[in-house]
Amino acid sequence: MPANSEPGSRSAKSKSRAPEILPDWIARYEVEIDDSQKVLKVNHRRLVDIVRSVLAAEKCVSATISIAIVDNKTIHDLNVRYLQHDYPTDVLSFLLEEEVDAASLPIPKSAPRGCGKRIEGEIILSSEMAKKMATKYRWQPLDEVTLYVVHGLLHLCGYDDMTQKKQASMQQREREVLADWGLSPHYAEPK
Repeated sequence: MPANSEPGSRSAKSKSRAPEILPDWIARYEVEIDDSQKVLKVNHRRLVDIVRSVLAAEKCVSATISIAIVDNKTIHDLNVRYLQHDYPTDVLSFLLEEEVDAASLPIPKSAPRGCGKRIEGEIILSSEMAKKMATKYRWQPLDEVTLYVVHGLLHLCGYDDMTQKKQASMQQREREVLADWGLSPHYAEPK
């Protein structure tokens, strides 16, 4: 939880501790962060903890995740280059490798989508967009960054938001994972 939470913000009501991750799981998840932006001070240790807790909740066997924190111009350029979308966005995720660990088979139908997987992926997020959207939704910019990281990781684990049904399923999982951090995404708030 950011230390500068304002009274009444969703962050101020958050739990003050991160979910517990079993020590033997920590070594399974390699996380690298490249922070090239100057808009927002980001707690890299917290991002690493978020990545590890999401991957553990998804029951991924192992993962190598790279996170790039960039500005709007950079994410706009990447969005055009890789997705042919001519606008800045909040987060992009790229699955580089995925395999199911044979020892995890069979995977129960009720298991999270990351269950049994070994994944390698990259998440690119815009700190400028996080700051702008946090103001709009009246929560902390670092909470918005957390939402972007969770969203990107869930894509890497196999969740999709291309249809309303799939989006509802993905958002439900986001709410569950964010609740572990004492956060409730702005789209979950009553209108």
